[in-house]
Amino acid sequence: MSESRQSSMPDIGLSTPIVSLDWLRGIASLMVCVFHVKKYIWWTFNPNWITKAFEQGYLGVYIFFIVSGFVIPYSMYVKNYQINSFWKYIAKRTVRIEPPYVIFIMILLIWNYWLFHFRGKGTEILYDAKQFILNVTYLAPFFGVKWIIVIFWTLAVEFQFYILTGLTYNLLLRNSAIRYAIMAALIGIGMLIPEKYFTVLNYYIFFALGFQTFLFVIRKIEIREYLFSAAAGILFIYFLVLDIAAIAALFTLLGIFYFNVKTKVSDFFGKISYSLYLTHGLAGGAVGLFTIKMFSQEIRFTLAIVISIAFAFIYYVSVEKIFLKISKRIKY
Repeated sequence: MSESRQSSMPDIGLSTPIVSLDWLRGIASLMVCVFHVKKYIWWTFNPNWITKAFEQGYLGVYIFFIVSGFVIPYSMYVKNYQINSFWKYIAKRTVRIEPPYVIFIMILLIWNYWLFHFRGKGTEILYDAKQFILNVTYLAPFFGVKWIIVIFWTLAVEFQFYILTGLTYNLLLRNSAIRYAIMAALIGIGMLIPEKYFTVLNYYIFFALGFQTFLFVIRKIEIREYLFSAAAGILFIYFLVLDIAAIAALFTLLGIFYFNVKTKVSDFFGKISYSLYLTHGLAGGAVGLFTIKMFSQEIRFTLAIVISIAFAFIYYVSVEKIFLKISKRIKY
């Protein structure tokens, strides 16, 4: 590594564990959790800086996208991925995320059925088998079918990114001209696709920022190219996507380098981040539903967050961890 690079950026990479990703996953999942739980429970006609900050929790989605744009190709690089390993790679990613998602959907539907038919609360969220199949295969928006839980559109985008990266990874590493041509084409196409379809191309700029960071970390590009491309990406987000999302993007890129400190807190929230993403709607919503008129909004909100975290931990240990172990056995 050059002296200029050493003085400019913390050294992370193949010789140094990148534990900052645990911080970022944990922060992103908590942000999304806080955003949705606040919508269920804590509303006010006189918002203060705290409630306004909680309302920005949806920005955690963009953090997730950038982290995936970094960590997926990084994992592929470590494993020396080649295109002939595509199906094993997809199998590994599918086993990692799909069973916990499908199992949770089943739990949610059982809960919803009981709540609606035996407690007379809410509305039924599943209409037929077609809706279920198109939801668990992430195809719902392409067939005009409603999401069972709308927040899972982000999971659909993530899975599309896995497929797209598996197909383009080796091309993106070939040289800068090919890489930037492909990225520009994908981002350009994404600007033409209606956002209602929730495709990876609509959000590819975030994944591209993660990918550029990956290239810098493995020393495929120099710091000048990295900083220029990162600045261009952030400006693109600011002017053409969402101005405040540019702040989330900058925070994430800096976090990858400067949050690289291992703690029990980051390790815990990093581990349960996917389970928290999946389950917080059920756990937080249940608390909100059964504590009406019992406590103040602030207490109900705090209780919902705590129970959401506890439920996510239980789900991680009892469900997600099982399939995480199985996915690790799939080699490519």
